[in-house]
Amino acid sequence: MGRMTLAFSVLAKIFRMDYQPNTVTLTTILKGLCLCGNVEKAVRFHDRVLAHGFHFNQVTYGILINGLCKTGHTSAAIQVLRKIPRYGIVPDVFMYSAIIDSLCKDTLVSQAFHLFSEMLSKGISPDVTTYSPLIFGLCLVGQYKEAVDLLSHMMLKNITPNVYTYSTLIDGLCKEGKIKDAKNVLAVMTKHGVKPNVVTYNSLMDGYCLVNQVNKAKYVFDTMAESRAFPNVRSYNIMINGFCKSKMIDDALNLFEEMRRKNLVPDTVTYSTLIDGLGKSRRISCALELLEKMQDRGQPADIVTYSSLLDALFNIKQHDKALMLFNQIKECGIDPDIYTYTILIDGLCKSGRLQNAKEIFQDLSIKGYRPDVRTYTIMINGLCKEGLLDEALALMSEMEDHGCSPNAVTYETIIRALLEKGENDQALKHLREMISRGLWKRQEEK
Repeated sequence: MGRMTLAFSVLAKIFRMDYQPNTVTLTTILKGLCLCGNVEKAVRFHDRVLAHGFHFNQVTYGILINGLCKTGHTSAAIQVLRKIPRYGIVPDVFMYSAIIDSLCKDTLVSQAFHLFSEMLSKGISPDVTTYSPLIFGLCLVGQYKEAVDLLSHMMLKNITPNVYTYSTLIDGLCKEGKIKDAKNVLAVMTKHGVKPNVVTYNSLMDGYCLVNQVNKAKYVFDTMAESRAFPNVRSYNIMINGFCKSKMIDDALNLFEEMRRKNLVPDTVTYSTLIDGLGKSRRISCALELLEKMQDRGQPADIVTYSSLLDALFNIKQHDKALMLFNQIKECGIDPDIYTYTILIDGLCKSGRLQNAKEIFQDLSIKGYRPDVRTYTIMINGLCKEGLLDEALALMSEMEDHGCSPNAVTYETIIRALLEKGENDQALKHLREMISRGLWKRQEEK
């Protein structure tokens, strides 16, 4: 910001000497304000300059629109786009692409395509920076077929997708578990001479892990270096997570050690993933030891890390240690989230401390937390286990009043409790309700 102060003092000196600053000078100052994140100041500067009879060019407006988009002021950017023709400025592909990118990131994909159609009707040719965000936006809203079609369309128009375009589509397909389609896109990518980078390979590994094909993910991990793409911290995090989910904890620990040998610094995600995996494997002492190492190495534990440990301690019935840990979390100044409270309520219910669980549950709304379907279901289950069926039914009614719909597990919990108490008519009523909501599936469908 010190350089901007200097820039303004130079501008003032130019005015004092009766010189007229040119468009390049004024654009440089406006760009500097945008780069510093002071976009609102840039807009005010623009307005003052116009009021003094000076003019900006197409480059200036491209910078201003891009700056507004990057700081989330997409509506203001669209207003600038609409205004500039009256200043004699013709909107260009850079301006349209910046706004399209911002709209897609906000999942306003139909608006982005409306702008895309507008630029085509005005004879402005889209380029790779226009198509890439549109493909990203389509993936974001789950329109994968349309995203693949758009890739084909841009290639037919002789617009060459870059590594970002391909990687965006591969990532979207992988997140949806469409690995075969992702591999087809990868094949097209390599056929057209675009080299996959570490982001591309990370997406593919993540996709394999999501469909429980961790060995295929490991093959990608082991062979990516042949394409001069070297695993980064995220690559290791994906593989460590994949191994932990597949209960291959020793493989995950080996990769963790390999990271250190390769001078890659594990981040909070690395430690939290491993701690969660160790906790779920009931290797609590190893998990606690890793937490200590994490803190010694200056990597702060977050609520995700602590929630995993809390869950693990409750699962091995170390209830008092779990409660001590929960108090320690709050003493560290870390705010528990609804997921943490849900673990706590579940642990208290299972350890016969229903009254404590009820008190914590009732405090949630006072503290500004919104219980989700899992939190309600756990509390309902706790009440049912203690034979407090009327309270459980009242809570089920309350959750609906608060805009949280029961799921299949909620209904199954209530129906089971009603049947155990001989309340067959009530159970049948809830079963019909469950079926009418499309939540009941026959056993062979599960």
